[in-house]
Amino acid sequence: MSENPYEHNQPQTQGQYGSYNAGGHNAGGYGSGPMPAAPAAYGYDSSSQEANSAATLSLVFGILGVVLLPIVFGPLALWQAKKAERLGKPATAGKVLGWISIALVIIGIIGGIIFVIAMAMSANAYGV
Repeated sequence: MSENPYEHNQPQTQGQYGSYNAGGHNAGGYGSGPMPAAPAAYGYDSSSQEANSAATLSLVFGILGVVLLPIVFGPLALWQAKKAERLGKPATAGKVLGWISIALVIIGIIGGIIFVIAMAMSANAYGV
């Protein structure tokens, strides 16, 4: 019988770094050789990195839309938020800021129309 109770009935394989049993443990126990390499990404793949990037861009575009140029950055924020959510990453802040930017554009257009109508009525009232 072997010293290690976890080694029973598991075939030994010879790999690049030494002998390992089928259970994935080093056949000789602790310190008897190098351990198998851990996965490089630790659960992050390219789609999760792309989702994180899209969520971050959505937030940045949303902030720029509210502060700087809503007609350009609002739709971009919504587009990136939709992309992030399609990839499984919530992008609520970017989506909300994108909609606020679009609402600001609509309010600006309505305010502009009201201003033009008011100026026309004022000019007409004074006979200009």
